[in-house]
Amino acid sequence: MKLTDVAREIGIEKIDGNADDIEIVSVSPIAEAASDAITFIANPIYERYITSTKAAAVIVANDFRTPASASSVILRTRDPYVAFAKALTLFGMRKPIFHERIHPSSVISPESSISPTATIGANVVIAHNVTIGDESIIHPNCTIYDGVAIGKRCIVGAGTVIGFDGFGYAQTLDKSYLKVPQTGGVIIEDDVEIGAVCTIDRAAMANTIIRRGVKIDNLVQIAHNVEIGEDTVIAAQTGISGSAKIGKRNQIAGQVGLVGHIETADDVTIIAQSGVSKSLSKPGVYQGAPAKEVRAAFRQEAALRMLPELLERVRILEEKLRSTEK
Repeated sequence: MKLTDVAREIGIEKIDGNADDIEIVSVSPIAEAASDAITFIANPIYERYITSTKAAAVIVANDFRTPASASSVILRTRDPYVAFAKALTLFGMRKPIFHERIHPSSVISPESSISPTATIGANVVIAHNVTIGDESIIHPNCTIYDGVAIGKRCIVGAGTVIGFDGFGYAQTLDKSYLKVPQTGGVIIEDDVEIGAVCTIDRAAMANTIIRRGVKIDNLVQIAHNVEIGEDTVIAAQTGISGSAKIGKRNQIAGQVGLVGHIETADDVTIIAQSGVSKSLSKPGVYQGAPAKEVRAAFRQEAALRMLPELLERVRILEEKLRSTEK
């Protein structure tokens, strides 16, 4: 594909260099790119490769300062990572793993409704009263329990379980536990992607809801009656406890834990390994356990680093004070 055609397809705003007659056949990492490949820089750590890469063209931000010694054609755009994703769509299409729309090893209740354009992989189990929308893909070894609704163009990764019972128990007088029946369902709206080996529990009552455009990484646990707002992204090993309500466009990094019955505002970012123990009512970046506004977290971390020195200074001052008293 001609570089000029690639640039048009991926939304390049300005081309530095001569792109005429350059043929692109692949998309590659900048350090490994061949002379017929296109690559990108979205993280400053990779800027050092701009003068050594063999790539025919490099996608960069509009304000990127190109060294005079760089030999690649420079493609400028507002968001290089988005342009790179579009380039991968042009050149990086993988072969489909499905050879039929519904694999013969799958088990599907006749009481469920599967769109004729949906794809169901091997060993998938779909219980009764499940709906799966147009162009959705359920990868192998998934289990979709009764009363789950999955929208259009959704992807469910291999081994994921949707609609199993939420973790609900009432402690009795003798300290044993009585199971609380989980009578609700799960609603997954359009354009949601769920990674491999995730668990999304059914609600105790009403529904657990994953709103439109949510992207969930592998190994994520979402408990009963949770609601995830539109266009939120959740990284691996995150756990969200029951009845938490996550706002729109949240970015939740890996190994974050959120307690139940709290809410986060729209446009919240939670840094990796944070523990959210109370509601986050304002947009912003949060870090730590318990999670707090990131500047406060940095100040606290800086103070902790100074603690050994401060303790030593206190010890010296106490010795001087005792000497003075004598």
